[in-house]
Amino acid sequence: MKQDREKSFMNTVFVTGFFVILGILTIFSYGFIDLNLHLSDNPVFLRFAEPLSHLVYQARPVATGIFFIILLCMFAGYLLFLKQGKKFFPTNKKLLATIIVSAVILGFSFSAFTYDLFNYITTAKVAYTYHENPYIVMPIEIPNEPYLAFTRAANKVALYGPVWIAITAIPHYLGGGNIWRTIIAFKFMNVAVYLLMTYFIYLVTKSTDNVIFFALNPLLLIETLVSGHNDIYMMLLALVGLVLWQKSDLKYKFLACLSLFASWWVKGATIVIGPLFFFRKLSFEKTVVMTFWLLAFVLFIIAPLREELYPWYAVWLVSTASLLPFKRYPFIVGFTIVLTFALELRQMPYIWMGYYGGPGLILRKLATVVPVALYLLFWGARKYLKKNA
Repeated sequence: MKQDREKSFMNTVFVTGFFVILGILTIFSYGFIDLNLHLSDNPVFLRFAEPLSHLVYQARPVATGIFFIILLCMFAGYLLFLKQGKKFFPTNKKLLATIIVSAVILGFSFSAFTYDLFNYITTAKVAYTYHENPYIVMPIEIPNEPYLAFTRAANKVALYGPVWIAITAIPHYLGGGNIWRTIIAFKFMNVAVYLLMTYFIYLVTKSTDNVIFFALNPLLLIETLVSGHNDIYMMLLALVGLVLWQKSDLKYKFLACLSLFASWWVKGATIVIGPLFFFRKLSFEKTVVMTFWLLAFVLFIIAPLREELYPWYAVWLVSTASLLPFKRYPFIVGFTIVLTFALELRQMPYIWMGYYGGPGLILRKLATVVPVALYLLFWGARKYLKKNA
């Protein structure tokens, strides 16, 4: 009994340590506030934010090192949770509590590392404050718009589909014209969808391992709950469509198509899985596998043709792989974990240099290619040794 209590105490300490790392990431994120963005005049907030801003903008090597340590700690915790999930989360309630606490902590973070959230906010303002068509009117065309000072894609029309534009009305109106409240409203809308996706994965798989794989993945936490990207909306709608399509009732088939179309009109990446709806004899498991590799094709081949390989695109693969039985697909599981680590390393050259060009391009490629290549070599060597044992 005493040993059990000690183990339970140590597990609690470890999970609490994971929360502390997430709290440090949340605090660290406020160093990335754009210098043209004024969030508050509160003296307490200013005393909190100024040294963080100095760290991120003036002591970049130190900031890069801090991010790397945070990332290592998050992945170490993640791998331990995956390996010993039953030990850390003996009941579903404990796992749920961990996921909710993690989401709430990161929900209060600032949108660090990318500026996409501000593109969402400013586009929503074009649509709902100025009542202009965001597919015709660019934010930069709005005279005296203060958000232009910190919006990086102001010279473009809306980059996302009408379903996403409709969804952004919720945080836009909740924000009430205050930029900080709007940021938090967007972030907690992401928290809600993240929790909904987590519940959906549990409903489909009935596996806590699959839930841990998805919900506590560091890349997913950072890109969805810190940076605030919208890929999780696209994936939830697409995967719900795939599940509904397995039902024989025509009304579910209709809802499946509706859900998939809605996914396309958030972001268009999931259009590649449309043909899977026509393979009637394809099992759900095989459909999910094909979805994974089709989205991987878009991620590795199509997306870089437009700009480059962005870390948040891996949310597509994490979400899809979460629906698979892990014992039958160890390669996909391992590949996804290594890829998420490798892609999150791509943040480091920007944090170090403060711009995306120059040597950052090759450094980002190396950060991705080296870990993935090492994993593929390891996997190939292990298969070869097993075959010739």
